[in-house]
Amino acid sequence: MAQQDQTEPDARVAAAAAHWSYRFISNGTDYGDFTATLSRITRWDDWCREWGNTAAEYEQLAESAEDAGQRETAAGAWRRAALAWHWGKFVFVDHPDEQRAAHDRSVACYRRAAGSLTPPAELVRIPYAGTQLPAYLRVPAGPRPPVVIMVPGLDSTKEELQATAEYYLARGLATIAIDGPGQGESEYELPIEPAYEKVATAAVDYLRTREDVDGEKTGLFGVSLGGYYAARAAAYEPRLTAVVSLAGPYRFDLDWDDLPAQTKATFQARSGAASEAAARAKAAELTLEDAAGRISIPLLVVGGGRDRIVLPYHQERLAKEAPGAELLLYPDGSHGVTNRAYESRSRMADWLAGHLTRA
Repeated sequence: MAQQDQTEPDARVAAAAAHWSYRFISNGTDYGDFTATLSRITRWDDWCREWGNTAAEYEQLAESAEDAGQRETAAGAWRRAALAWHWGKFVFVDHPDEQRAAHDRSVACYRRAAGSLTPPAELVRIPYAGTQLPAYLRVPAGPRPPVVIMVPGLDSTKEELQATAEYYLARGLATIAIDGPGQGESEYELPIEPAYEKVATAAVDYLRTREDVDGEKTGLFGVSLGGYYAARAAAYEPRLTAVVSLAGPYRFDLDWDDLPAQTKATFQARSGAASEAAARAKAAELTLEDAAGRISIPLLVVGGGRDRIVLPYHQERLAKEAPGAELLLYPDGSHGVTNRAYESRSRMADWLAGHLTRA
């Protein structure tokens, strides 16, 4: 029995490194930090604590740099600290108190850096279902630009999406990255919402109240489970101009048995399911079976041929059934095509910028 207890955490550490290493690096974590942190982790129970130790080193660097008036160094250190706390907690649902503490530190660290970004990340709150969804809005200089709504996946957040936001901002588009139900700051108040078009509608409503962006030219990007959410929005929110769905499932329960253990546990926690069986039933509610055929606006469906979390047949099925869809499949692509981040993100940003600027 003792040997089984030792094997399971080690298997989870290995699975995390295998599935998400490209993601960590492409979204802003230094390779040296990744390898050094992983070298200290021998059990899954150590995962969050060791990423927290990496984060704490950057917090100390940020504090020292601020004291010395070195604002750029401090801002970069706060962002790296936020990401390290995020990686510690992103699928670490085994110990809720430890996970929540790391989450709070991640949010706090990123908030200290948000104003130093170019353009700055403004924390805004989107009215939704009697509450508010936190989001980061970034608006490039110039007359009212089109805007891209950015949707995280099961375990990503508005902070993690800023690495991708840079590609849209570089093309003159504003971005608004949202923590929706079951995501980031909202995950503790709202469970996962299969009908995510409700969030898209709330975001479009909010953007049309802003004078600094053109809410009549609104695109949407979603990654992983957010790719599913993006397709739902494309089907049911007609005010969107164009949508990008990256690595999204067609129906989330179809490969349930093959998902990483951490992913299944995270979905169970963030959907509010009482058991794994109940979580699987809830996963079946996340389906595009009725939605796909309703998508008439331009939709770019992107996937990776070597994705082992959301297999490429999901994207192929969506692209086949959605009348407005184009398919961009990278045969050697990992989950989210993070192993070819520059090319894939550039192509998605060019595609969406083309549609929004022509609208």
